[in-house]
Amino acid sequence: MYVCSECGHESVKWQWQCESCKSWNTMKEFHEPKITQDATGQAQELKKISDNVAEDQKRILSKSEELNTLLGGWMVPGSVILLSGEPWIGKSTLTLQLADWIKEDMIYISWEETEYQLSDRANRLWIETNNLSILSESCIENILETLKKNTAKILVIDSISVMHSNQITGTSGSIAQVRYITEILVHYAKTTGTCVYIIGHINKDWNLAGPKTLEHMVDTVLYFEWDKFDNLRMLRGLKNRFGPTSEIALFSMGEKWLQDMRNPGIEFIQWSEPSVGSSLSVTIEWSRALIIETESLTTYTKFGYPKRSARGINTSKLDLIIAVLGKYTSISLDSYDVYSNISRWLKIEEPWIDLSLAASIISSKSNKPLPKDTLFVWEISLTGKLKKPIQLEKRITEAEKLWFKKIILPKTKITQKHDIEILQIDHISELQKNLQI
Repeated sequence: MYVCSECGHESVKWQWQCESCKSWNTMKEFHEPKITQDATGQAQELKKISDNVAEDQKRILSKSEELNTLLGGWMVPGSVILLSGEPWIGKSTLTLQLADWIKEDMIYISWEETEYQLSDRANRLWIETNNLSILSESCIENILETLKKNTAKILVIDSISVMHSNQITGTSGSIAQVRYITEILVHYAKTTGTCVYIIGHINKDWNLAGPKTLEHMVDTVLYFEWDKFDNLRMLRGLKNRFGPTSEIALFSMGEKWLQDMRNPGIEFIQWSEPSVGSSLSVTIEWSRALIIETESLTTYTKFGYPKRSARGINTSKLDLIIAVLGKYTSISLDSYDVYSNISRWLKIEEPWIDLSLAASIISSKSNKPLPKDTLFVWEISLTGKLKKPIQLEKRITEAEKLWFKKIILPKTKITQKHDIEILQIDHISELQKNLQI
């Protein structure tokens, strides 16, 4: 049997390309363990669900409010958390900081770094190491024997791809090894009540390395994102059996370690004087409302075909907005290059920033700045009509909380009462008139 290391697709014969995900050279040989014919099970005692209600004193809270929110409020004892992300993003830094954020006994096991390197990193992070024990080991059997004599509330495995078992053939990081070791760690977490963090790497396509079933075996999957030119770190919850999967945690990487972002709602904009080609909008990043800044630049082109370039948004969206502006407004961009950008390397997929993008283009073309206290929220259709965005009340509340004075929306029914000025228009042709540019 051959299994794709990218998507978990199974095939009876080896192939250069996976038939499911179309990845090349990812089919790895996998041998199912032999089943003993005379193996019998033992009857277990059933328990009433009312006898297994979680108690507050069993919950593990950390000093990081961002991490608590992401995990559903607290860390659940006996849960298995898979942490993945790009190299050098701060996965080891985050897990080491748990010793400082959580005043519980913690064991950190790593084979990628020696015990001296772990101690040196902890000292550089100013971590109080009274509750932290470290071990440099890769054999899971040796690790389990060590854990029988040394227990802790938190266990960190750094990383799953370098661990191996003497009971399974294959090199470290192979499908059989990763699956078997993860099963052992899950069983250990459930039987001892230990919260286990497993650090995983990503492959060349920026997907989680290892078999796809690894994500199904654990309770929570967290993914770290970053930009190497920025100190922002974003931790996404891709799966969570004990809380919502629509949360993100925002951190800033300081000189020493990760810190909770104090006011993430306005962290992605510049509080400066109004500038030409800049407009603000409010977006929903999973369940978090964020104020973002859209920048556009229009310049006259000397060539026959004008250039369109976008960063942080889809280029086809930029083409659509330009076409709608040319059709229903006096803004003509047939002879102008247009460049658009979302500040702070964010990538926005939702369509509700269409208005902000259109406003920034109009501002750049007219060479007149837009007020910094105004937000633009809506989706623009091909007919120039404006569509109602989802979670509208949440966007208005976030703008109101951050002391913005005006928000421009499509004509729709607002059920709640708000102190912020709400300007409602129905068509893109009304935008330029209301902006007075």
